[in-house]
Amino acid sequence: MQDAARFFAYTTWALMISLGIIIFTHQFFPFMDESIWLALIIVAAFGFLYFNLIYAVIKRFIKKVPAPTSMHIALAGIILSPPFVWIIVINDTFSQNELLLLLILIPAAVLGTIYGNQAGIKARYEYVQKLKEYQKRAEEKRQNS
Repeated sequence: MQDAARFFAYTTWALMISLGIIIFTHQFFPFMDESIWLALIIVAAFGFLYFNLIYAVIKRFIKKVPAPTSMHIALAGIILSPPFVWIIVINDTFSQNELLLLLILIPAAVLGTIYGNQAGIKARYEYVQKLKEYQKRAEEKRQNS
């Protein structure tokens, strides 16, 4: 793997943010039993948070990757590990609501990975174009000196 250090760096900070999200949001899980509307709001917010986190991490990771890679899929899986472990292992009770949270995380992660990869590829193309333009200007400046 060409950029193992970058992958490790992205993994650690994304994992810590993911863990922070689940630690903060787990206190809302008991409220899901009170009302179906409240449960839907909590599930939607949870899915939205993880979709955006995965999208942002994948986009930033892909932007600076020197060659096309599929490591972004592993990165998304690592980001999803804290909520899955927390909900399955650490949470005292496992009910329909927790199952619903896990089931909403999967499409949120898949969509975040797909759209983040596409946005990262576009950002990488723009980054390479700006880099080429900068190098061209620097070379012209050197020749004129």
